[in-house]
Amino acid sequence: MSATKCAEIVKEIGAEIRNGEHGAPGTAFMTVRELCDVFDISLVTAQRIVNRLKEDGLLVRSGRRTSIAARSMHGAAASCRIGVVVTKIDNPFFSRLLNALELAGRRRGLELISAGSDYNVRHEEHLFRMLENSGAGGFLVCPAHDIDSAPALRSLGLPFVLIGRRVAGVDADTVMTNDFEAGRLAAIHLIEQRCSDYLYMGISNFRNDMRFRGFAFELHQRGVELSGERHLRVDVDRDESDLPEYLARLHRGGKTGVFCYHDLFALRMIRAARLCKFSIPREVSVVGFDDLPIASEVYPSLTSISYPLAGIAENALEMLLRRLHGANDGPGATNYLDPTLVVRESSFDLP
Repeated sequence: MSATKCAEIVKEIGAEIRNGEHGAPGTAFMTVRELCDVFDISLVTAQRIVNRLKEDGLLVRSGRRTSIAARSMHGAAASCRIGVVVTKIDNPFFSRLLNALELAGRRRGLELISAGSDYNVRHEEHLFRMLENSGAGGFLVCPAHDIDSAPALRSLGLPFVLIGRRVAGVDADTVMTNDFEAGRLAAIHLIEQRCSDYLYMGISNFRNDMRFRGFAFELHQRGVELSGERHLRVDVDRDESDLPEYLARLHRGGKTGVFCYHDLFALRMIRAARLCKFSIPREVSVVGFDDLPIASEVYPSLTSISYPLAGIAENALEMLLRRLHGANDGPGATNYLDPTLVVRESSFDLP
């Protein structure tokens, strides 16, 4: 087939895509063989046409599918629907994240639909299908599990970006805080507060918890080993009525330094310490993660790891839009944002 005829087909299909005749962004495009049958062309020519449409940002490759990409119409940003799946929609962190994503999406003319998996992998998979059927052209996902979420993510036929954590076995763009460094910051701070023993309170869903790894690494560098009972892994919705007994049993009489996976766990630990009649921070020093607004309002105010939430939202949307526009079809990249430690009364003994 002549180059002119090939260019004419590319122009014809391009106009149809722009007019929405092949479906909304994220809709599967015809296969190369179907393209051959429709236009009576060779496989080589059909593949060349698909490649040209990808170069023009009209098609995007996602897994084994070629889909309609998010696109601009008449120079303005086209309306595009993004599915957002988080683990716990009523958690204050995720409420703040969704608000940041909504603001960032509004500036780009995007429509966001959000849902919560409640840390349930099967429900997470159901949400992917539901949101895709609702016209989502791509996904922003805070996975329910750092390993078990892999099959559902790999089966997604649309571009997606992970927020907050990576998933083993999944090649995807990811935006997250440098959790390993956050763990190190917490350990260094508690060491500086002259703690004599240490605890970590994490989530049972996460086997590759980099916050714990960074915390344990820095303690190991200082000759302290953190293992066994001193690594407490709990279910998010578990009744923590036995937490005071756990803390009392492991407290060795000096100052216990506790680093918690997030601020809500840290608040539970502070309550447990009070029930045990331990002085905070003289006998128990607590560090959280997320720096939620409540961290500065409670008493004692909570020392916590902070990070730029708006930056996470902006970076995640930009990475997803590049995938949707076909500007990036390479392997997934991880964008780390640097954490900082905000020191307050729960860990620092004010004069």
